[in-house]
Amino acid sequence: MDEQTTPKKTRRVGTLAFALVLILAGVLLMLYQLVPGFDLLWILRFSPAILIVLGIELLFYSSKPDAKVRFDWLSMLGCAFILCIVGTAAVLPTVWNLWGPEREHAASRIESEKVAGIYNALTGDPALKSRVANAHVKVWISHAASDSYALQAGDECALYLSFTAEYDSDEAFAADCQAVVQAADANGLGFTTYYFSSCDDLQEGTRYTLDCNAAFPVGLTAAQLAGRVEKEYYYDGSAFSTEADRDSYIRAQLENEIEQEYEAAHDGESATREYLDSEVARRFAALNGTATPETAAA
Repeated sequence: MDEQTTPKKTRRVGTLAFALVLILAGVLLMLYQLVPGFDLLWILRFSPAILIVLGIELLFYSSKPDAKVRFDWLSMLGCAFILCIVGTAAVLPTVWNLWGPEREHAASRIESEKVAGIYNALTGDPALKSRVANAHVKVWISHAASDSYALQAGDECALYLSFTAEYDSDEAFAADCQAVVQAADANGLGFTTYYFSSCDDLQEGTRYTLDCNAAFPVGLTAAQLAGRVEKEYYYDGSAFSTEADRDSYIRAQLENEIEQEYEAAHDGESATREYLDSEVARRFAALNGTATPETAAA
């Protein structure tokens, strides 16, 4: 008579892990709601322990000769889903702190206070204050939520200030920038970065800019700070990085204008190169200070 074989029992790997995840998720979410300051995100660092539980399940059932091992994929998907829910609950407060309306309102409040503060700080120098065209502040709060959202170490507070005056040298512009920095420091405004510019709506002339960390101007003279100043050269609303580029543009514009005038006055006849060069040089010199001595003589 044939020996009767005993059917193997089916063991599903993942069921135990899913049950543990459900229990732990419920406990953690309850603690998160009831215990102030409970760091759920830190606890989630131990989520790979679920893989350890699955491995133990697999080893345990595989060691039994009468067990047929199968993976319970539905339970594994349930584990992943529960972990996603708990992870979302842990991350959501951080996301809210970084991009929530409270932080935006606090930043806007601080920016308004800082703008008023810099104008008040310049009250002692009416001449300098009268040269300020516009000032605005941008605040980036990077620390965790607090009741007042006061600026702390690591936060950014940048001052953007433009002057109305047209300066005749790098040093003159740097001197005004330095005076603003000193006034802000004296009043404890706590700017971390400065962005200075002259004549934002300039059509012709030289526009000066100076960008620096708040600590950079400390201990420097205006002449030394002037080495950090950058310039743009404007003509007819167009900006050029060098005087030579600007003057080349002016010469090209003048030559085109002169050639059109000559053709209109001489029935379409083209002007000679000698005439164009001499007339361009004459009109270029008549621009009264737009050209540099070097380029005017070219």
